Amino acid sequence: MHSEIQLAIPSSLTIETADQKIKTYKVGQVARAAAIFRVHQITIYRDAAHNDSRFIASILQYMEAPQYLRKLLFPRSNELRYIGVVPPLKTPHHVRVHDDIRDGIVIDVGTDCAWVEIGLDCPAFLRTRTLRKGERVTVKIFSRDRLEVEAIQKPPGYWGYSVRVVDSIRDALEGLVVATSRRGQVISPALRDEIGRRGTGLTTFVFGAPNRGLEALLNEAGLSIEEASDFIVNTIPSQGTETVRTEEAIMATLSVFNIALHEST
Repeated sequence: MHSEIQLAIPSSLTIETADQKIKTYKVGQVARAAAIFRVHQITIYRDAAHNDSRFIASILQYMEAPQYLRKLLFPRSNELRYIGVVPPLKTPHHVRVHDDIRDGIVIDVGTDCAWVEIGLDCPAFLRTRTLRKGERVTVKIFSRDRLEVEAIQKPPGYWGYSVRVVDSIRDALEGLVVATSRRGQVISPALRDEIGRRGTGLTTFVFGAPNRGLEALLNEAGLSIEEASDFIVNTIPSQGTETVRTEEAIMATLSVFNIALHEST
């Protein structure tokens, strides 16, 4: 079975510190977990207590982008001041020079064609009528004598995550919803496999804030955790610390479900 995974995280992920370097590293840990476990989308939902969604989204999007596109996609900004403290993702679309499937940015358009920056010696020629300048596109090289490419809709394998920001946690509750809570059902192989069997489309893992649990955030949105989710799980039973940080809970939860959500039957 193959399930697309969405993470739903609060805009208050960084509420515990004002140090931008620490905040950057913290968001970087979320990006690393997402890439390791093949997350397709990270949704940042608004927490009225602290809205740092712009900063969080900037770090996540910068880390996801191939290195050769970053100068085109991200002008200098204060949010990226300490981006050097995060480790690279090295996902499949962060390609090497000889790889033929690459992400690119349309840098110019003509009649029925476009030129795409793909990180090689010169822009690639692409026959198209639909793309616009500044648009990101995945292409396959079919000629290197005269660098020419064709657009492809579905790259092979995992190709990074997308990032979106929504106004309410309600907007993040899509597909099979798995809520994480220390009061949830302790995970077992049987429960893990049941969720894996049901999660054949989109599976959304929802996480609370560093200073407030998921139940409190859902209650503020007029929902109980029971009505908002299909499963409520505790993936760190008998935890040895008073609290578990959101980025730690993400890594632990995705580790538990990795086999069940990505094995083929």
